[in-house]
Parts: sequence; C-alpha cells; structure tokens
Amino acid sequence: MVSLKELEKWLSTSQAARVLGWSRQGVINLAEQKRVRAVRTACGWLYDPKSVENFAVMERGRKKGQGKSEPDR
Repeated sequence: MVSLKELEKWLSTSQAARVLGWSRQGVINLAEQKRVRAVRTACGWLYDPKSVENFAVMERGRKKGQGKSEPDR
C-alpha cells in the first residue's frame, strides 16, 4: 500500500500526460490497463512518477525500434 507521504509526490493525470506527451484520456487508459503504477482517488488518478518515467523510457525505445505510435493515445 502507498503511504500518504509518498502520494504527495505523485503526479496528476495532466502532469503525467505532459511528461509522456499523451492525452489525459490516454494516460488514464494506461492506468486502467495497469501499464503504469497509479491509484484512483476521490479527486482523480495519481501516478507514480518513477513508473511514468520508466514507461516514457520504454516508449521512446519502442518508437526507435518500430517507428509506430500507440493507438490509444
């Protein structure tokens, strides 16, 4: 379980979208698919910044190798 202290450092949907260069809905889809670590709160989704950054690095590597974009952005 995530502590409240740790959650204070997590990203909002808009912040995660900015980091990834994705739409807000695309980031929510990633959370719902459990492709990034996130929790849903009464105020919306919160995203683990390390998980978002790791996904961004993997996505950049995937794009270099295949040149295709994610369909649910």
